[in-house]
Amino acid sequence: PIFGSYRYWVLLFSIICLYLGICGIIPNLIPSLTDDGHSPERAALAQSAFAVALVAGRLAVGWLVDRFWAPAIGAIFLTPPAIGCLILMSDPSLLGAIFAAALVGMAGGAELDLLALLASRYFGVRNFARSYAWLYAAVAIVGGVGPMAFAWLYDLTGSYDTSFLISAVLFAIGGPILLVLGRHPEFPQEDARAVAH
Repeated sequence: PIFGSYRYWVLLFSIICLYLGICGIIPNLIPSLTDDGHSPERAALAQSAFAVALVAGRLAVGWLVDRFWAPAIGAIFLTPPAIGCLILMSDPSLLGAIFAAALVGMAGGAELDLLALLASRYFGVRNFARSYAWLYAAVAIVGGVGPMAFAWLYDLTGSYDTSFLISAVLFAIGGPILLVLGRHPEFPQEDARAVAH
């Protein structure tokens, strides 16, 4: 049973951490940069870097996980946004903001594809629909909570720094914890037949 596997809860915890950070940052990136004194046009450049990096992250991760251990690739792509969040806390220059946004964008592009891949590899094709459905439900819930939490913290503190600090911690936990998944199990031949059909 998938819910009896520690790997399922590790993956779920990682998803919650990562998507709280990603979904909190996306709608608040431009407001945070304009708060730091950047013009809307310069802030939009950083947002564009996020979008480009998102596509690049998706393509790069898709290529890499076919060749290397997927949790390691996940940790490599999903941990560096913690550095990006710390940069965003420091009143960054335009180049710093673009670099930070790109780090978060790479993670945003990587995460959903990794989620589907890890669910299939660790819980099998027969359990894929059920395992992925619950994991994606967490993504949907967190996708709504993250932006609201950012906005609430901004109203409470008058700054985005607290949100970025919390996001940095979430990325620093959510990325590396994927390494705990270990080697994915081998599944019986029924799964192979399920794929064939």
